[in-house]
Amino acid sequence: MRPLAVEFAAFVSLMFLYEAVRHILEPGSADGALAHAERIVDIERSLGLFVEPDVQRAVQAVPGGEAVVSWVYTLAHTAGFSLFFLWVWLRHRDRFPFLRNWFWVTNGIALVGYWLYPLAPPRLAGLGLSDPTAETLDLGGSLDWFQPFRNLVAAMPSMHVGYTVLFAAAIVMLLRSPWRWLALLWPAAMLVVVMSTANHYWLDGAGGALAVGLALAVTLALWPRLRRPWTAGREP
Repeated sequence: MRPLAVEFAAFVSLMFLYEAVRHILEPGSADGALAHAERIVDIERSLGLFVEPDVQRAVQAVPGGEAVVSWVYTLAHTAGFSLFFLWVWLRHRDRFPFLRNWFWVTNGIALVGYWLYPLAPPRLAGLGLSDPTAETLDLGGSLDWFQPFRNLVAAMPSMHVGYTVLFAAAIVMLLRSPWRWLALLWPAAMLVVVMSTANHYWLDGAGGALAVGLALAVTLALWPRLRRPWTAGREP
């Protein structure tokens, strides 16, 4: 097992590389991304599940609701996976390599999705939905560095949702307490957040969950000897 400082340096480096590549993959023209957005909306409407406007209105009706979802989207996302991996390192270190690799394979699959299917998010698709996170990111300071990395048409899959699906699944696998199933509220809450901020469609969230599932299969195939998170040795 590599030292924590080495793991941390590698994690930060790979995250910046991921964001840089995601930015490079942004197409020169947004026409295809807007056409894909129309297609996504048509699919959701055909299913009777075009609920993004309803979710945003419901959050706006709650005092302080927009502020909460904005900060969850911009800060809790990063803090969430940082705390998750720190917890795994401290309490389930022998499972850390598998979960780390699963996480990065998921990101690799996501990059392929951004490249093959550029998609304008609801806030840019002419649906009349607002993005309250814009003001949060415009505050500058510690958040200002993030602006150059924002790919405006990387909505499919949603890694905000995908990460939380992976983390919730890992928590359920690692723990044995009946309360572990509450971890599933994490991706459910994040799905509400990304829709209410007009950054993703619910189908993007489904795409994120699919990326996690595909990445699990790839990780199992490429690293068959790594200790799985569902094997013996769970925490009380």
